[in-house]
Amino acid sequence: MGWELVVEPLDVSDRGLMDEVIELGNVARPTLGHLPYAAYDAAADNRTLLVARANGVVVGYALYGLVRRRIRLTHLCVAPGARGQGVARSLMDGIRERHADYLGVRARCRRDYDLAPMWLRLGFEQQGERPGRGKDRADLTDWWLDYGHSDLYTGDTGSVLVRAAIDMNILRNWIETGRPGHEESLSLLADHLEDRLQLFRTPGLDAEIEMLNGPLRGQCLRKVQSLARAPRDPDRALEISAQLLADAVTRFPKYPETRQDEFDLQHVSTALAGGLNVFVTMDSNLSKALGPAAERQGMRVLRPADVVVRIDELERAEAYRPIDLQNSRYSRRLLASGEDQVVSSLANTTAGERPKNLITAARRLAVEGGERTVVFGPRNDLVAYYGLRQKGAVLEVETLRLTDGHIRETLTRQLLFDLRLIARERAANVLLLNSTHLQTSVRNAAIEDGFLAHEEFLAAFVIDAIGDAASIEHAVVRAAHAAGLARPRSLRPSMIATSAAELEQFWWPAKVTDAELTTYLVPIRQAFSSELLGIPVGLWRRDDDLGLSREHVYYRRPGKQKLESPARILWYISQGGNSVAQSAAIVACSQLDAVHIGPPDELHSRFQHLGVWNLATVTEAATHGQVQALRFTNTEIFGRDISLPRYRKLAEALGLSGAPPQSPKRIVSDLFAAIYHEGMAR
Repeated sequence: MGWELVVEPLDVSDRGLMDEVIELGNVARPTLGHLPYAAYDAAADNRTLLVARANGVVVGYALYGLVRRRIRLTHLCVAPGARGQGVARSLMDGIRERHADYLGVRARCRRDYDLAPMWLRLGFEQQGERPGRGKDRADLTDWWLDYGHSDLYTGDTGSVLVRAAIDMNILRNWIETGRPGHEESLSLLADHLEDRLQLFRTPGLDAEIEMLNGPLRGQCLRKVQSLARAPRDPDRALEISAQLLADAVTRFPKYPETRQDEFDLQHVSTALAGGLNVFVTMDSNLSKALGPAAERQGMRVLRPADVVVRIDELERAEAYRPIDLQNSRYSRRLLASGEDQVVSSLANTTAGERPKNLITAARRLAVEGGERTVVFGPRNDLVAYYGLRQKGAVLEVETLRLTDGHIRETLTRQLLFDLRLIARERAANVLLLNSTHLQTSVRNAAIEDGFLAHEEFLAAFVIDAIGDAASIEHAVVRAAHAAGLARPRSLRPSMIATSAAELEQFWWPAKVTDAELTTYLVPIRQAFSSELLGIPVGLWRRDDDLGLSREHVYYRRPGKQKLESPARILWYISQGGNSVAQSAAIVACSQLDAVHIGPPDELHSRFQHLGVWNLATVTEAATHGQVQALRFTNTEIFGRDISLPRYRKLAEALGLSGAPPQSPKRIVSDLFAAIYHEGMAR
């Protein structure tokens, strides 16, 4: 048939197209295997999900990863009705056009699928066969498409990030489904880790298998055939064994006490001698006795869940480095491998939560491909932990725990806002917060923030849209339907300000343009915006309470214009400061919750923890003994500053004056929409 084939990366925000791709993948699941929804989103985020469309209809896709100058092809899928028409070749050509500087493409496929003719037609060559890791251990063929670049290696040997030996408990966990560590250990065999994780058997493991009798021995012998053999260096292994033993006896004087201890020592020393960088075990005694010395020699002793995290650490090292939270002394980063124990201190024991269950949940989330974030205070003390997983347009917060302390309430509200920001960045329009063992203060803060209580979770809508009430209602109804939630209330046009402000808080970042909600363009000097709004980021950290708070106060001299609340604020930085250069521009949007007028000393005493002015500055701004305080929340920094010349053009296009504001200036809804659209454009 005649058609126009278009191949291009999928935009993660195009949920409709994403759903079509996932549906096509589900149809092909018997041959492609299961892939978590989060993997599709991650590939789209990385621009490594190519979609082929013919006359607007999805007819195929290629999902791949980029690892050390090699391309890992995870899915190459063509709709049944479009096969034999060049779709697969077009997708492979699309990959090559975008990554011509890579060495080539690696793929693995079961031999019994009889797809060798297709791979050969696409230019791949066989590199070998080996038993698979699945239950039937079907043979897998390794395929390689070379891009013709010279390299010291052949195939994809350089793509392996972790070379890991396993011990007997991991091997038995694979075989015996009733063992406690069965599911966690199976994570090592996940298809998406195949080219990044290479698993080895050591002489120590072979020796331990030899001690077995009965059917279990035969099962173990068959299972280890799919593992590579660790390189042998007996002399080096003996030398390392002596070093490990010397370290262990300083903490455990009777080590080794058992035959199992002797096996463990042999396992770890032969793995180190073979040049491996990870040893996988669920034996805490082994980890305590041999782990510290092994790590000093370059090999981590990790649980299976931590191996999954370790691979992610090597691929996304920047995500595991601390990042200042709102430019304060608080910081956050992803929970690293081997750190699961630290979250136990945040268990909600008053609600019956056991610390070890919180640790288990964190490990399970890692195995399932979720994301675990920890927040540290000024003294590097753990103050919060949350775990996330995404399913389509729903961002699930499996766990949210905070420590006790004076800043807990402020930090809770900030993290709830950060979770909305994360949801928006990932094109998720529903936020689900697991309410099991949720701390009462967190639950109350979430409900105040617009979360609705359900039996096992709290739910909030994150509607990234600006428009009239009808369009906002349509967006939230679609989000509710997709997530299986009840349809929210209908919206009326020309909503009163208080109703519109509440809606924009509860469904943040939604903006309703046909409501009776005023928007003010408010000038602020950079000297104050850096500390108050967090933009531009200053050379010094912000005060912790001020930086973490979602609520702030801006003092100003009362003018003739009476400011009304609730309302919106667009912040206009009127002049540069003395630290970081910033041109005059509109840089952020906030919700104006209240306007207070009163004596300087009274308002400063009341709001000093929310503002940046000292009493002398507040007093200086007073007129007839009165000063004005604007109390605002939920500041969102624009991704793109609206410069003064650009603001003038937007205003003049609507027949309005584009003069810079000298004091708070009321602007019409159409101008607000134009500024907000452009400021938040990605």
